[in-house]
Amino acid sequence: MKKRLLALTMAMVLAASTLVACNGGTTPGDDEVVVDNPADPADPADPADPADPGEGDGEEPPITDAAVMEAPSTEGWDESMKIYYYSWNDEFGSRMQYVLDAYPEYADYVEYVNLGVSGTDGTYQTAVDTAMTAGDAYPSIIAMDNDVAKYYLEDDVTLTMEEIGITNDMYANAYQYTIDYATVDGQLKGLTWQATPGCFIYRYDIAQEVLGVCEPEEVQAYVADWDAFFETAETMKAAGYFMTSGPDEVKYAIWDQQTQPWVLVAEDGSETLQLDSAVTDYLETAKRLYDGGYTDNSLMWSEGWNANYEGDVFGYFGCTWSVYWCMVFNMNEDGTPAEGSSYGNWRVCQGPVSYHWGGTYVAVTEGCPNTELAAFLIYSLCCDPEIMYNISADTLDFVNNKEAIQNLINDGCGASPALGGQNPVEIWAEAAEGIDLSNATYLDAALKVFIDNASQAYNSGEIATVEEAVAYVEEQVATTYDYITVE
Repeated sequence: MKKRLLALTMAMVLAASTLVACNGGTTPGDDEVVVDNPADPADPADPADPADPGEGDGEEPPITDAAVMEAPSTEGWDESMKIYYYSWNDEFGSRMQYVLDAYPEYADYVEYVNLGVSGTDGTYQTAVDTAMTAGDAYPSIIAMDNDVAKYYLEDDVTLTMEEIGITNDMYANAYQYTIDYATVDGQLKGLTWQATPGCFIYRYDIAQEVLGVCEPEEVQAYVADWDAFFETAETMKAAGYFMTSGPDEVKYAIWDQQTQPWVLVAEDGSETLQLDSAVTDYLETAKRLYDGGYTDNSLMWSEGWNANYEGDVFGYFGCTWSVYWCMVFNMNEDGTPAEGSSYGNWRVCQGPVSYHWGGTYVAVTEGCPNTELAAFLIYSLCCDPEIMYNISADTLDFVNNKEAIQNLINDGCGASPALGGQNPVEIWAEAAEGIDLSNATYLDAALKVFIDNASQAYNSGEIATVEEAVAYVEEQVATTYDYITVE
């Protein structure tokens, strides 16, 4: 397994020039996506509209009376019981500190190792793998970015949660997509303290000017599916606005609509590439945005993309962390918004589909000298609703626990000044319930680089058809991963 996954990380290093991270971490015949039951944007208040998750329906999500893990006793422990937990930046350490503050008796038995490297280009995996053989400061708990988590989750070097004493009923209030993603051969291999549901972030003032409505539950009808989205894009274009900053803006929303794994692994271990409609839907939708003049063609994370928060762009496809930490505004030296800034003129609604963007998983390695402590630390970080509530209340991390999230909603935590005081937590909570990562594979992050490259070439005319764009992706896979059958 490691040989295959090493090839994966090396390929991602070669393709890394197209990927840009946020905040030090990581970071869809007729040019049209066909959907059922399209919303009618001419009547956003239509009671028959089946897709209206703009502000939530007020119903609380199902919350389970989760099982509790008892804190282990330190009696008889010595230096040999000390464990080290690793990550590529300081986020994991800062979150784990909430656990150590609650249980200071464990402080002498844990130490954080911040490698200070990229978490997605192979550097982190190489450093962790090296530390596993070095003898000192063995990585007992490792953090893993969503894009590369399966590097370790699908390897025997990480233990199953069952092996370390974390049961499914302890993690019962996690969002299902995070469980599906970290489950390998029916066994849960990793947990995450954060969920990262996506959303559509739009300009409140532009909505009022062009659409005549501005509140999230009203604007949602104008972007409730892809037909409605493009009708609104045409309306925005006629009014002199771009619908989004660039044609690649829609990629995460569409990629999460996978209907099958992109890499099929047979019982004998052989692997076959099987791209589905999520690939062609993205190519066609991005091309339609490009050809229609609905964007100014800024690539995600580029200077122009960032600048468009203060430009003539109606909306962005964002997520939990992008709303709080990645929106770019013109600010004065004292930190206040500059005159004319769009700061405060943004709001959040769900958008056409449920999807996720990013996230960090944690796992315990097979050489851990104190799995009892490692398990309790991970349990406390990723299952304890009180600790997770405190993390979210202090840091605005959207935590992966329905009980904690509901308590945050009840207490009104999460309002953002950039959103004019709107609290998007309830919208994210509903969106998280609809995310499906049951078809995710270890190769998806690398495949998405190839697909993105194909999309850019197709938009510019370098590649003439969707079929040729798909063929380009297949060729890249065949060249890079010679063990995968490309039919």
